[in-house]
Formats: sequence, C-alpha cells, structure tokens
Amino acid sequence: MKILATDYDNTLKRKKVTKQDLAAIDKFRREGNKFGIVTGRSINMIKTSLNYFHVKYDFIVGINGGIILDDQNNILDYHLFDYQTALAIIGDLYDLNNDICGFCDGIRYTRLAFKKKPFNFIRAFVLGLRASRRRKILKTEKIASFFILNDNPDQVKRVYDHFTNHYDNISVFLNGNDIVDISAKDVSKSAAVKFIADYYRADKVYTIGDSMNDIDMITAFNGFAVSTAEDEIKEVAEAVFNDFKELIDYIDNDQSDKHLWKGK
Repeated sequence: MKILATDYDNTLKRKKVTKQDLAAIDKFRREGNKFGIVTGRSINMIKTSLNYFHVKYDFIVGINGGIILDDQNNILDYHLFDYQTALAIIGDLYDLNNDICGFCDGIRYTRLAFKKKPFNFIRAFVLGLRASRRRKILKTEKIASFFILNDNPDQVKRVYDHFTNHYDNISVFLNGNDIVDISAKDVSKSAAVKFIADYYRADKVYTIGDSMNDIDMITAFNGFAVSTAEDEIKEVAEAVFNDFKELIDYIDNDQSDKHLWKGK
C-alpha cells in the first residue's frame, strides 16, 4: 500500500483543485492506497476548503504536524504547548505589530490581532478564517499552534527570528513569504508523515509540497515539488510535477526503492 501526503495551499490547491487532479486522487485511493493533506491550517480551516473543492481523503495532518485525524474524524495524534509557554507567546504577539495573528487548539482558531485592511478580509475569506471566541479556547488550556500573517517581508523575518532565538521549546516554520507558524517542540510535517506511514503500515511513501514548511517532509521521503514551488524546494526535490495526474502516473509506474518505507 502506498501513501501520498501533500501540502495543500499552492500545491494541491492552486487557485482551485482541478477536476483532473480529483479524478487522479480518486483512482489512487480506489486502488487501495491512502491519500492525505499535510497543512499548516487548523482542522476546521482545512475542512472548509476541502469540502468546498470536494476533496476526498484518508487522513489530515493539521498545523504542520500538531494534530492528525483519520477520515472518520478520530484524533490519531495531538501535540499541545506547555500552557505557560503559550501564554508567554501570546504576550510577545501583542507586542509585535502584526497584520493578522492568532492561535488554535488544533481544531478551532481565534484571533489576537486583525488589521482592517481590504486584503486581510479577502485573505480571511480564502483561508476560511472563521474565528471562535478567544475565551473558549483559553479556558480549555489547550493551545496547539500560533499563526502570524504579515504583508511586510521584513516584519515576517523579524517575527520568525524573534521566536526562533527566544524560545528553545517550540517549533517555528516559515510558510511562504507572509506567514509564520509556531507549534509545540518536535512537531513537524515529516514526523507526522512518519506516524501516518507506521499507522497504515505503508509499503511506500510519497510527499509533495511547494514551500519552506514542506522541506522537511520532502527531504525525509525523497519527495517532490510542484512546478510553481519556491526554487529552494525544487532544488531538494526528487522530481518536479505540473499536476497530480502527472504525479500519480509516476507513482503508479515507480519501480525504484527510493520511496520504500524504512519503518516496515
């Protein structure tokens, strides 16, 4: 059995998810393989988009590996911040001048800041940013991820450097040119895919992405990049594909041992 784990934004969804890609994924799954999404989004945010584009899946990895669900919404793995660390991060985020930032429990998210710029309203709609009440999440003391969005690349770097340099018990990810994601320590997309590979007892594992927060799962599994990926991703990718039909055709005919799951 083969596993295909893909990033979502700008990888599977590039403006939209095409009917050709959906058909290729459906064929892949009907042949007894497992297909899933590995994203920086929270579960509610990614499900909103998957439902809109009619994407069927066997698993979802949310918040860069912080939470894993199967297709029946069972939580397979879940990583939370130490609550005092989470409160310290919230304090830092209030001091930093971000366009949009917030946190989530893995499923729901809430905002800490939202500058009322026209593009921010568009971005919130596209990403499915439907906020829960902050107090509801804080009351549970379950915080699994933070996200920060900024239009200014210098501010993005400042935020990334701040959390990378001031904390040694968290994981910090650059997601494209305008997003920083923060998760609990040792959380990563590659660790989540390894969990999935063991859980489903995979024979072969394939990964694909486009951005810096995908690089660990690409290098760990000799993975791939989409043709619109950042140059740094293409440089480390085993191959570059234009769409998922092309990718899955390759997987169907792959006779190499490059993608054998070593955990078997």
